[in-house]
Formats: sequence, structure tokens, C-alpha cells
Amino acid sequence: MTSGPETVRTAPSTVDGPVLEVRDLAVSAGRRRPVEIVHGIDLALRRGETVGVVGESGSGKSVTMLALMRLLGDPLRITRGQVRFNGRDLATMSEPEMRSLRGREIAMVYQDPMTSLNPFMRVGDQVIEALRVHGTETDAATARCLELFARVGIPDPARTSRSYPHEFSGGMRQRVVIAMALALRPTLLIADEPTTALDVTIQQQILSLVAELQREMGMTTIWVTHDLGVVARLVERVVVMYAGHVVEDAPVRQIFAAPQHPYTARLLASLPNPADDARPPLAQIPGRPPLPTEHVQGCAFRPRCAQARDACLETPPLRERGAGRAACWVPVEDWTPIREAR
Repeated sequence: MTSGPETVRTAPSTVDGPVLEVRDLAVSAGRRRPVEIVHGIDLALRRGETVGVVGESGSGKSVTMLALMRLLGDPLRITRGQVRFNGRDLATMSEPEMRSLRGREIAMVYQDPMTSLNPFMRVGDQVIEALRVHGTETDAATARCLELFARVGIPDPARTSRSYPHEFSGGMRQRVVIAMALALRPTLLIADEPTTALDVTIQQQILSLVAELQREMGMTTIWVTHDLGVVARLVERVVVMYAGHVVEDAPVRQIFAAPQHPYTARLLASLPNPADDARPPLAQIPGRPPLPTEHVQGCAFRPRCAQARDACLETPPLRERGAGRAACWVPVEDWTPIREAR
């Protein structure tokens, strides 16, 4: 009997609880003297929710996502915390159990499709292989591959599926990676800056495609990006990371209208306002993020923050603030205006 991708996923063990619940997740780097580079991440996603994870390069976004997938390479490793997916703790699962989940229930779209695809395999064979690994028979996998290629806008799937990655443009390669990620209709999709290397027109096509498929399939989705414009259009909630910490977690409307952490406010102030004819200089964030090996006493953003006080020498917890949570001791009403604090 032919098995299709609809038949291979097991029923979730938790129906009403969060799809993904991360508690105190920490990642360290190094063998002899490991250094913690991701610090106590707390995160929960409900079924069908779309969340954006933003922050500067080096803030720990991609490392956190790879930790969720249990794809950290040596010398990175999870040193504490829980990652519960449909009630099961991924952090303590065996590798065979994780392999059965990856692609089938949790899928990831990576930033660079050229490094995500095998250059020696035809693109169609790579999608078929992903299906076959999870129990789909060859004929059904081939039909599903061609269906997906058509669905993501790859022309003439029967012919183009026999192409190699180098014969595709960047946008077409990214569509192949998206097709592969969606092949088994996963419950959770992690998109790690999937449009960074694409031009604006192709970027918009990819964003619209993934958003449409997410709504159609009811997936829970995490968008990892440094593009706040993408966040404003696509997500319901935003998680802001800085130096391996979550510094704010709030609904997207609050993030843009009334940010509760100085780092979030600085990121937004650095965006140009197309409606402002005066075109004032963009606000900048002084200094640089700390290196993973650097220890900053208290709030990690303190050395760059115009709002810093003596209290900031103690690490602030992520606590209720406004409609979300923020890790800041200084009330918003006591902040120095961003433009004056440049």
C-alpha cells in the first residue's frame, strides 16, 4: 500500500498546550573551557502562531534555532534547559528520535540554499530523498515532489526537477529548499533569514509564498531575520535577542508603537522614515555587541545604552512590561529621547 506524506506524522501528544516551549535554554562553545554564548532562553509558541526573532548579527538567533533542531556542531552544545515540542523534550531525545522528527514534524529553511543543497544531486532527487527517508514510497514521493515544485512556482516541474542546483538561480534554489521543508507538512517551520541573499523582487515572492503556505497548512512558524520590515508584515509576535539573551518578547504592534527595551527602540530608530521629507540622520547604536568571550556585568546592552543606570549593573530578568515582556530596569518614562541620546 502506498504511503503518502500525510500518513507518516504521529499525532501530537499535547493538543491544548504550546507547540514549542523553551525553558532556560543555554548553549556553550569550547571543550576545555566552555563559554556560554546563549543564555537562558525562554520561549513559547502556540499552534499556528507566527513569531519573528530579530537582532544584530551575532546576537545568537541562528545558534538558538540550531539548538532547537539539535543541529549544533562541535564544539557547540546545549548545557542546560528544556526544549519541549508537543510535550516531548528534544534536548534529551536520542539522535535516532530526533532524525525521525526533523523534516517530518520540524523543518528548517536555511539562509543560503546553495550550501543547503547537495551539488552532486538533482534537485528533484533531493526532495524525493527527504520523503523516502520518512517512509513515503518512490512513486508517491515523486508525485509529491512535482506537486510541490509547481506549488512553489518552479516552472515545468517534470523537466526542472532533473536540474542540478548550480543550474538554478538563487530564488529558484530557495524555492527548492522551501519545497523540501514543506514536503511532509511539518507542524513547526523555522525560516532562518531565507531571503537575505535575494533581490527585492524575489524576496517579496518568497515571503508571500511562505506566508500563504503557512496559513494554508496551519503551521507554527519562526522567522529569523534582521529585517524589521519583514517582521512588520509577517508575524504576530517579536522576540528581540541581544548578545545571546532575549531582551524583549511582545506583540508586533507594541514592538513598533511602544518598545519596552532600549535596544529594541534603537533598532527601530535606525530605520529610515520614507514619509519624512527632512531626512534627518539615522540614529545609530554606538559601540559594538560584546564578543562571546567578553563578560559584561549586569545588562549585556549596558555599555551601549544611553538609558543605563546603576541598577543596570545587575542582570535584569525578563518580566511583564506593557503587553509583553522586557529585560530592563529603567521605566520607559525615564528614558532619554532616542534622538537626543545619539
